[in-house]
Amino acid sequence: MPGRSGRKKLMGDDGEGSPKGDDLNGEPLTMQEKIENKRDEIQDDLDDTKGMIDEAQAVGAATNKKLAMQNEQLRKADRDLDDIDENLDQAEHNLSRMEMCCLFAICCCCCHPDGPKKRKKGTDDIPRAGQTHAAGKKKKERLDENDPDIDDEERHERKVANKLDDISDGLDVLNQLAKDQHEQLQETEEINKRLGNKIGHEKARIKAADARGQKLLR
Repeated sequence: MPGRSGRKKLMGDDGEGSPKGDDLNGEPLTMQEKIENKRDEIQDDLDDTKGMIDEAQAVGAATNKKLAMQNEQLRKADRDLDDIDENLDQAEHNLSRMEMCCLFAICCCCCHPDGPKKRKKGTDDIPRAGQTHAAGKKKKERLDENDPDIDDEERHERKVANKLDDISDGLDVLNQLAKDQHEQLQETEEINKRLGNKIGHEKARIKAADARGQKLLR
């Protein structure tokens, strides 16, 4: 059976050579040949559609993977800020002890235990994208395209039905990828908002601690 370009020539779509509806020898195509050509064009169109869906899936999966990696980096930055917050707690506690020593002119460095440690919050309360997937629908059983007891028309219909099922499944995957991407972007936004608040808070604490330290050194 001729390919897509060959069928176009047979149907006269290339604008040159045989008139529309004639074969390469100028003979009119039979009705059966026209039907077979049209069936092949339908199959090719479905294959092209499935190919485009497969490409879109690959791009979407790669994008979601990058977003997930970026969100993990942001979560790590958030944990690092928690460590900074804990260290500042200890620094402020030490500054308070030093201020008391200077105030009473006695050594009170050993009179106070370490400052209380806070439980790190981190970003565990921010749900990770892709954790709540909808249950996938059950795939249909594929029709046997190679059954020797069926005619060409039935074989064609089965091929079309199977390819349409493949396209439907591919679109479901694309839909899920789009949902995952939306969740990833929401996750990024929430973590960035938290990071912004924490960074502003820690900068203010560092500035205040520096001013206290400078005062003690005078």
